[in-house]
Amino acid sequence: MDRAMTPPARPLRRQAPPRAIERLDMPDAQRMTVGRVLVIVFSVAVLVTVGYGVNLAVRKVNSQKIEKVHIEGTLNFVSEAEIKQAIGAEVRANLISVDLDRIKQKLEDLPWIRAAEIRRQWPDALSITVEEEIAIARWGNKQLLNQQGQVFEPDTIEELQHLPLLTGPLHSEAKVMRQYQEFNQLLYPLGVRIRDLTLNGSGSYELTLTNSVWVKLGRQDLVDRLRRLVVFLESEYGKDLQQIVAIDLRYRNGLAVARRSGVSGKTEAKKAGALVVR
Repeated sequence: MDRAMTPPARPLRRQAPPRAIERLDMPDAQRMTVGRVLVIVFSVAVLVTVGYGVNLAVRKVNSQKIEKVHIEGTLNFVSEAEIKQAIGAEVRANLISVDLDRIKQKLEDLPWIRAAEIRRQWPDALSITVEEEIAIARWGNKQLLNQQGQVFEPDTIEELQHLPLLTGPLHSEAKVMRQYQEFNQLLYPLGVRIRDLTLNGSGSYELTLTNSVWVKLGRQDLVDRLRRLVVFLESEYGKDLQQIVAIDLRYRNGLAVARRSGVSGKTEAKKAGALVVR
């Protein structure tokens, strides 16, 4: 073959080495800035979500109606219906905005309720605990006295006519009640009860026992005089009270007895605790 016809061999080109990949890393300060932005954006998103949820919850609580009213306590003279009627207008409010003090005042304005405690009971109820008055005695024709000598006036006291009747000047209720309780403690062990107790305008006390015996106590040394009555009732002279109309204790050392026979006897104490009739 003719060598002149063969094209000369082309020299091989040497490939350049691959170029190093340029690093795209950000500077540290720039990376920290981007991180902070992401944290802020995420925090804002969380706060918006939480805030929206809280707002919904608050709106739900603020609009929550009172669906149930629970009444606790022993009720003898006031009914649940009367209690609910007294506070009907108040419990139409939302549970969160209901005025508990106003409800308490309205309930305690009812004659037979001495005290009331009101509590919210989530999610939709009101809890009411009431304490009724305990009538110890009648005061006049229409009113009653509790143990503290406080007056209250129900609509009617017809079914409480068995209670003792206490009377006295205006604003003397607590004083007369204290005296009644003191006298009652002395007479109770004998099985003797007080039917009426009166403090008259002059400050003198009179009482009537349940067996209709009228007792005049006067104004002074009331407890000592009533103890004298106890001694008399425990003696043989005081056993038959059915024959006694009245007992007058307004003596320094004795007492006078008016009997049904019309004969009046006077007893005097020769020594402490000794009573004789003559």
